[in-house]
This record gives sequence, C-alpha cells and structure tokens, in this order.
Amino acid sequence: MKDIRRPDAFEPLVERLTNPKLPETGVAVFSTIMDLLIFAAGVGFSKKRRVTVPSTGKAVPYRIFENNQKEGYIFLIALADSQDGTAIASDNDDEAARIFEEYAAGGMEEISSWLNEAPTDISGVQPLLSKIQDLIGSTATTLPDPSAI
Repeated sequence: MKDIRRPDAFEPLVERLTNPKLPETGVAVFSTIMDLLIFAAGVGFSKKRRVTVPSTGKAVPYRIFENNQKEGYIFLIALADSQDGTAIASDNDDEAARIFEEYAAGGMEEISSWLNEAPTDISGVQPLLSKIQDLIGSTATTLPDPSAI
C-alpha cells in the first residue's frame, strides 16, 4: 500500500497539534501525526469533505499505521465511503489509501477553520472539544421515553 500523504499547506496545523506540549499536561494534543490523520479523516468523513492531496504532500509511511495496528482505520473509511466490500480488497489498497488521505485533508481543512474561530486558544484543545461535542450531539439519536412504552 502507498504511504498516506497530506497537503503541505497543513504543516502549520500538524505542528500546532502534534509538537507543542500543553502546559497542563506536558503532552501534545495528538501524540503522532498518524493519530491526527485518523482523527482528521473521521472529521472529513462526518462532514462529507474530501480534498485531493497533491503527490508532493508529506507522507506517513503505511508501515507506521500497520506497526501500530491502526491500518484498519484506512480501510474503514474506504469501506464506509464506497459501501462496497471490494473497496478493501488487497488489489484496491492504493485506492483505499487515496480515499483515506482525501478525507483526512478535508478534515484538516475543517479543523483549521475550527481553530481559526478561537485564535486565542494556543493549544486548540477547547475548539476541538467544542466541535466534537457539537458533532456528537448532531448525530445522537433520541431514545424513546420509557414511560411511553
């Protein structure tokens, strides 16, 4: 499988969320770029936002996903997008990677806009938490009132 690329335009975002240590905890928001890409792909998918990634984009080697047993996320996004089991066939690996990286790039666009709404939050934690809560709230289903059953 090909490596998972990201647009160079998002390097400031990648640096902001993976390198600075938070004063409260001493750790970054995302411990690895791989984790950020997985999160961003989920955001991109939830927002139906795909962005073509240029072939010159920096990449996380596929083996990093595989060695951390997180390659399943690549295939999960590809399967959810196509809703066709052939999307995860071994001869479609590069297509699965392309779908994942496009959703990750779309998610990074979305995340960037979230952080731009709160420029004074240096870490970006509060805008991320707020938007995640909004996303969860907008997709949550309402359970029936037990007394009505």
